[in-house]
Amino acid sequence: MKLDLLNEIFNNLKENKFVQNFINELSNYLDKNAEQPIIEDILSKNNVTTGNENSIRLKLDNVVLNYANQNFSNNSMCFVKDGKKTFWLNNKINYNNDVYVVLKVNNNKIEEIEINKKSMPKNINVNDVFKMEKGNYVIDNVATKELKEEIINMANEIIDKQNLNLEKHRKEGHLYMVTEELGNNRFLWDLTDASKVEFEEVNLSKDLLEKATQGIVLKYTNGNYEYYSDDGFERADKIHSTF
Repeated sequence: MKLDLLNEIFNNLKENKFVQNFINELSNYLDKNAEQPIIEDILSKNNVTTGNENSIRLKLDNVVLNYANQNFSNNSMCFVKDGKKTFWLNNKINYNNDVYVVLKVNNNKIEEIEINKKSMPKNINVNDVFKMEKGNYVIDNVATKELKEEIINMANEIIDKQNLNLEKHRKEGHLYMVTEELGNNRFLWDLTDASKVEFEEVNLSKDLLEKATQGIVLKYTNGNYEYYSDDGFERADKIHSTF
């Protein structure tokens, strides 16, 4: 009886260990494959204007190219840009999840290629740098870390300049009319100064976004925007009539 009990406990422990190992492996797999492209990660954590978002995306290729030229000499270098291929078909966005989108640098030239995931080692994933050695794809952990840092620095430089510029437009007590809605951003015109230019504001609360439609007037106070009135067009007409 005691032997049967011990066997049952032992089997339960083995089963629990197996389950635990399976859960750990599954968790690691999901974490690794859930990793998003570094540019998307940066943009998801920062509020940026449309122009600066485009600038960050466009400058990625230059950062990768410059890093490869400085560190890989005449050898080719590859950077896994995305874990899926995005394309338009029948006026809809479609995804091919079977391939990696890779930026390949060779002889001072950069090109975007696709590599089937089945032909890639499991330890290489999105945002990794790898090279070819004896016909095999080999990850370069040092280059991966360094290139990520350079991409982050590039994006932060753009975002910092943006935020400094926006601070110049945000003036305590001023009224601003919403002239255009663009996702979670709003183009604003300073009614108080009757400014000649509009600017794209990226720092509006979620609650305010629903109210901040075209023609709505906002007031900037204590470091935040708040709803003021809905007569923006009337105010704008009066300002223009005085010019």
